[in-house]
Amino acid sequence: MKSHTPTTLLTGATGFLGHFILRDLVQRGRRVVAILRAPLAGSTQRLSAMLAGLGMDLEEHRRTGLVLLREGALPDELPEPDWGATDDVVSCAASLQLLANGNGEPYKTNIEGMDQLLAWARQHNVGTFHAVSTAYVCGGLKNNVREVFHPEPPTFQTDYERTKWFAERKLHEWADANSRSYTVLRPSFLIGHSETGYTTQFGGFYQFARLVAMMAEHYRNGSNGDGTHIPLRIPGRQNDPIQNLVPVDFASRIVAEVVTTPGLHNRIYHLTDPAPPTWDDFKSWVEEYFNIYGGYFVDSDELSNGRSAAESLLWEKYDLLMPRIHHHVHFDQAHTREVMQRVGLEFPALSKQRFFKLLEYAASQRWGQKNGRDHNGTHRKSKARRPAGVH
Repeated sequence: MKSHTPTTLLTGATGFLGHFILRDLVQRGRRVVAILRAPLAGSTQRLSAMLAGLGMDLEEHRRTGLVLLREGALPDELPEPDWGATDDVVSCAASLQLLANGNGEPYKTNIEGMDQLLAWARQHNVGTFHAVSTAYVCGGLKNNVREVFHPEPPTFQTDYERTKWFAERKLHEWADANSRSYTVLRPSFLIGHSETGYTTQFGGFYQFARLVAMMAEHYRNGSNGDGTHIPLRIPGRQNDPIQNLVPVDFASRIVAEVVTTPGLHNRIYHLTDPAPPTWDDFKSWVEEYFNIYGGYFVDSDELSNGRSAAESLLWEKYDLLMPRIHHHVHFDQAHTREVMQRVGLEFPALSKQRFFKLLEYAASQRWGQKNGRDHNGTHRKSKARRPAGVH
């Protein structure tokens, strides 16, 4: 009798975290059925290119049978399992749209999509479910946020947070009603690979850095030397921690370890930075990389009126950052630390060298702007002062 290879149904394989998870599960001998959007040929080509960036040959693993690709989309429909038994589901597909704008998102994918996946799991007798959520289902909570389901919805700052909380509640109720196993993995803001800087998404952290690059380019004056001096008010306190950023490879390794280890199921995990750098650290790194100076910290209320042109260019285009500047959350990581100790893994802390590596890679990719004129400051790389060992 042919032995059964543990099989995972994975949604979101072409996402930033999703293709890392696919690779890491396959490396552990897991068979992965990846659900891709139609047309399948186009999505396969995209996934193949993404995995090649991680050193993985998709076609080779399709030939060995460890990767199966099937067409489907949330919340529209999922395929019938022509591959045999499915051991678990890893839900990684999500709409990252922060605010509803009339297109149905992020509610359609994040809530209706969860309904569809749970119905599929019931129909096909899959009793183990792993969901990638977000650490910010905590909403506006600021104290020690535990690795548990929050039964009462907090005050949310975005529709994205709200939909992910409702998805967690649906999963919690599904597992409770059916005596099934569920695990939730909550990453904070994902950034590129901790060693190479590799990334396929350029929002959030990268969007902010790109705006700084544009501003430095716009205000550069060669007659004043290499650096650019701009009096710029920065809303925040210099010793406060910055937004919680976590490298994608760290998050994926924890996810894969949890998924493939039954003793780690039925928990919630915060995939977060235990000791984020401060805003002063962040400011000094940005200044050194882009050769732009003159910023100073003020209370955010001071930016409500009378913004300079430079301040308007930067902050009005990144207004969604403002609530997070004063949202200092401490995430409990007891469960995550247990996994880290199990595999001998340390958190890849964000240092200046790592910060520069992230920006170097993003600039080399034109900050995700594949077409048109490069407005992103890529050409400033040769002028930035970088620490030894960063290329």
